[in-house]
Amino acid sequence: MGHRAWSGEPIRGWRRLDTVFGILGRTALLVDGMLREDWGRPKERAVLGALLVHAGRWMSIDTLIDWAWPEETALPRNRGPTFHHYAAKIRGALKRLPVSATLHPSRGGYLLDIDRSLVDYYRFTALLADAGSHLRRGTPRAAADSASRALELWRARPLDDLGGEPAGAWRARVEDEWLTANTTLIDALLQLKRFDDVLHRVGDLQTDRPDDVTLMARRLSALQGLGRHSEEVVYYLSSRRRLRHDGDDAGAEHLYRHHERLLAGVPRSDSVAWLQPALPPRQLPHDIADFVGREQLLTELDAATTARSGEPVNGVVVLDGMAGVGKTALALHWAHRARSRFPGGDLYVDLQGYSDNSLVTPSAVVEDFLIALGHSPDDTLNTRARELTLTRLLSERGTLVLLDNARDTEHVRHLVSLLPGALVLVTSRQRLSTLRRVTGARRVRVEPMSASEAEELLSVRVGSRRHMSAAVRARLATTCAGLPLMLNLLAEHLASRPAGQVSEFADQLDRDQLIHDLGEDGDGQAIGRTFFAWSYDAQAEPERRLFRLLGLYAGEDISVDAASACNGRTRAETLQSLRGLVGAHLLEQPVALDRYRFHDLIRVFAARCAETDEPEAQRLSAVRRMVSFYLLTAARANHLLYPSRMSPTDVADDVEAVELTEAAQAKAWFERERRCLVATVRMAAENGYHDHCWRLADLLGGFLDRHGYHEDGRFVREIAVTSAHIAGDREGEASSLNNLGKVLLDLGNHAEARRRLNAALRLVEDLDHEIGQAAVLTMLGRLEMLSGDPTAALSLFRRSLEIAQRTGDERNLAWTSRRMAEVLRVLGQRDEAVVRLHEAKWLAMRIGDRSAHASSLAELGTLHHEQGDLRTAAAYCEEALRVAEAIPDLLVVAQACTALAGIEAHRDTGKAFDFVRRAIELCKRTSNLALEARAHDVQGSLLSESGDKVGAKEAWLRAVELYRRVGNPASAASVQAKLDAE
Repeated sequence: MGHRAWSGEPIRGWRRLDTVFGILGRTALLVDGMLREDWGRPKERAVLGALLVHAGRWMSIDTLIDWAWPEETALPRNRGPTFHHYAAKIRGALKRLPVSATLHPSRGGYLLDIDRSLVDYYRFTALLADAGSHLRRGTPRAAADSASRALELWRARPLDDLGGEPAGAWRARVEDEWLTANTTLIDALLQLKRFDDVLHRVGDLQTDRPDDVTLMARRLSALQGLGRHSEEVVYYLSSRRRLRHDGDDAGAEHLYRHHERLLAGVPRSDSVAWLQPALPPRQLPHDIADFVGREQLLTELDAATTARSGEPVNGVVVLDGMAGVGKTALALHWAHRARSRFPGGDLYVDLQGYSDNSLVTPSAVVEDFLIALGHSPDDTLNTRARELTLTRLLSERGTLVLLDNARDTEHVRHLVSLLPGALVLVTSRQRLSTLRRVTGARRVRVEPMSASEAEELLSVRVGSRRHMSAAVRARLATTCAGLPLMLNLLAEHLASRPAGQVSEFADQLDRDQLIHDLGEDGDGQAIGRTFFAWSYDAQAEPERRLFRLLGLYAGEDISVDAASACNGRTRAETLQSLRGLVGAHLLEQPVALDRYRFHDLIRVFAARCAETDEPEAQRLSAVRRMVSFYLLTAARANHLLYPSRMSPTDVADDVEAVELTEAAQAKAWFERERRCLVATVRMAAENGYHDHCWRLADLLGGFLDRHGYHEDGRFVREIAVTSAHIAGDREGEASSLNNLGKVLLDLGNHAEARRRLNAALRLVEDLDHEIGQAAVLTMLGRLEMLSGDPTAALSLFRRSLEIAQRTGDERNLAWTSRRMAEVLRVLGQRDEAVVRLHEAKWLAMRIGDRSAHASSLAELGTLHHEQGDLRTAAAYCEEALRVAEAIPDLLVVAQACTALAGIEAHRDTGKAFDFVRRAIELCKRTSNLALEARAHDVQGSLLSESGDKVGAKEAWLRAVELYRRVGNPASAASVQAKLDAE
C-alpha cells in the first residue's frame, strides 16, 4: 500500500481525539484531555498496543513477545521481571486517565480490562458497522457520516510500534477494513449523487489499486451520474481491454455487465442480483447431537467472528491443534450455532490433508463451490477466470466457508486468497503461521479438554451401558489427556467389556500404553492406532473384515451398494455391519444417510489391518469386486443415458449393481459417484485390473464429456490408454486413444489431440480394424474442420464414409454424412450437401439415433438459410429443436438455437436475441467452444444491426478469442474483419 493510502502522516506530540486510546498509528493514550504519543519507551508502548488490540482478553507473555518483538530482535532474558516492569509503567500511565482501565496479571500473562469503545480501532469498527447498516436500510446520509467519522480516526500506519509477525498480520486485515470503509463511503456518496466527491476519492484509491474492478465500476457509475457519457465509454473500453490483456476475464465480464446495467438504467442495488442462486448453499455436515463442553472455545470463536455491532465479520479464522483434539467437531458445532447469521449460506469441504490417496486440490474445491453456488461448469474459463468468478460470487453474499483438515499453509493459501468476501474457518493439525501472517487470520488454538469436560464426555458416551465410579472415570479421563477422539474410542471399548473388568482395566491403563507406538514424525497417528485397535478388536468378525476391506478403497466416501460389493455379502448384512462400525466411531456418515467415509487416521489404520489381517488373494478379490461393481453399474447408467453407445462390460464379475431404470436415476448416480468413479479407474490400474480400467474409463468418459468435466475426462482416458496397452488389448488402446483425442479437442489442445488420434489411426490400420478406422478418421475430420481446413476435413470424411458403406456401419454413415454436409456447405458445394443431409436424416430415423436426426435437420435449416429460403430454414430448425429437446441433447439444442437466431434476425429480432442467448448458455454448460464462438458471431451481427456497436464488438471479440482457442484461425480472421469494418 502506498503513501496515499493513509489519511495523514504520523502525528508527533499532542493531539485531541474522541477516543482515549489510539492504536491506528503509533500507540498513544489520552492524558489530561490530550493525546500523547511519546509517553513511555517503545517496548512499553508496544506491549500496551498489543493489549489494546486484545482488550478484555488474556494474553500470555509468549504471545505478547510474538506481537511486540520482530523476529530478528533479541528476546528479553528474564521475561518475568521484564514484563513486571512494563506492567508497572503501563499501570502508572493508566492511572492518569479519566476513565477506568486496569491491567491484571493472569495465568502467566496479562489482561487489560477497559471499555473497548475507548479504543480508536474498536470505535472505527463500530462506526463502519453503523455505516454498512445505514447503507442497507437506505439512509445514505447517515452512512456517509458514520463512514467519514470512521476514516477520520486513522492517523498513520496501525500499531507502528509493533514489529512482530502477528502485529503485521493484524495490520494487513485492518487495512482491508480501511478499504471497506472507503468503499462504503463511496457507495453512500453515489446514492447522495455527490459524483464529484466519488471521483476524487476513487482516484485516490486507484493510485494504489489500479486493477480493482469494484473501483472501476464505481468510477463508471460516477461518470454516468455526471452525464460525462463519452468519458465513461472511453474509460470502460480501456479498462476492460486492460483486464482482458492481464487475463482477468471474470473481472472484464463483471465490468461489462455493470456497464450494460448502467446503460439500461438498472439501480446499483440490483447490480449483483444475477450472481445469486435461487437458494443459498447449505453444505455443513450434521452437527454433534450431544456435543460436550468447549464453552470457552465457542466464546473465542464468537469473538473472532463477530463485530462489536453483532454482525459477522469477514476474514480467516484458523482452528489448530494436535490430531484427535476435536477441531472439526468444534468448528461444525459453532458453525451450526452461527448458521443463521450467514444469509449467503455455508460451504464445506474436507480437504483430506492427511490422506495420501485423495488430497483435495484448490481447483477441485473451486469447481465444487461454483456448482454449489448455482454456477454451471464452464470450461471456456481458464483456471484463473474460474477462481475470479468464485471470488465475485462470494463478494457480497455473507457466506460461511469451512475448509476442514488442511495439510499445511501451501495446501490452502491460494484457496483462502479467493474468498475475501466470506468468513473462512480453517482446521488443521499445523499452526499455519505463514497463512496467518499473510492473511491476518485470527487464530483459535484448540487445546485438550479440561478434566471436567473430559469426564463429562466419557460419561455421556458410555451412558448407562457401564457403571463407573467417579475415581475410575477421573483416572481414565486423565490418562486420555483430554483428547476427544481417544475418549470416544475408549468409551466404545468400555461398552464392549464385562462390567466387572472396567475398574481393573482402568487400574492397568497408563499413558505409556497410549504413546508407546508413536512414530518419529510426531503426527499422533500411532496414538490413534492403539485406540483404533481396541475398537477394531471389539467388533465381530464380519465388521472387522468389512472395516479392513474398506481400507483398500480409493474413493473419498462409499455407498452401501459399493461396500456390499467390496464385502461380498448381501446389502442388508453389509448395512448392519456399517452401522456397527459407525457406532464404534470407525466410520462416519458426513451428510447422506447411505454414504460412509473414514476419518483420515482411521483410513490409514484400516489399510494396515488389511495388509496384516487379510490374505493377498482376498484383498485383490475385494478390489476386483469393487471395480466390477462400478463397471457394471456404469454400463447400466450409460445405456439409459446414451442407448446408441456400446457398453463394454464383458469383464464384469458376478456382483449386484445398482438398480437403475430411468435416465434421471442414471444421471444422478453418475453425478453422485463421479469422484469415486475417477478414483476407481486409478485403483483398477494400480491393482493390475487393466481390462476393467479402460472399459470403466470408456463408460465414465461419455458422462464426463457431456457435463463439462473435461479434466477428469482427460485423467481417466490417459490411465485407460496405459492400461489397455499393458493388457495387450490393442483395440482397447486404439479406442482409448481416440477418446483421449476427443477430450483434448474439447479442451482446445489440438496439437496433442492430433498426436493421440494419429497414434490411434496407426493402431487400427495395423489391426485392419475398419470400423475403428472410420471412427478415428471422423475424429480427425472434426479436428481439421475445427482448425479451419475444410478441404482436409472433407477428404478424411470421404475416407470414413467409404469404410462405413463397405462395413454397413449405419450409425457412422449417418454421422459422417452429417459432418461431411457441413464441410460441403462451407466449401459452397450445396447440392451435394443437401443429398448428404437427407441421407443422414433418413439413416438416423432408421436406426433410431435422434441426436443425428436432429443435428441433420438443424444443418438443413442452416443450408436453406444461406440460400435465402427463410421459411423452409425455420421449419427445419424448429423441428430440429423439438426433436433435440425431447431427447434431450443439449449440443444439438444449442446448434438449432444458433441457426434460428440467424434466421429470426430477418423476421423477429426479439426472438433472435432469445435464441442466441439460450445457445450461448447451453454452449457454456456443455463446454462446446467452437459452437459458442459461432453463437457469439451471430450475436455480434444482431447487436450491430440493432445499432449497439459496443455490444457487437464485445460479442465479436469473444468469438475471435474462442475461435483462436480452438485453433480455427480462418474463422477468427473472418470475424476480425467484421470488427475492423466497424
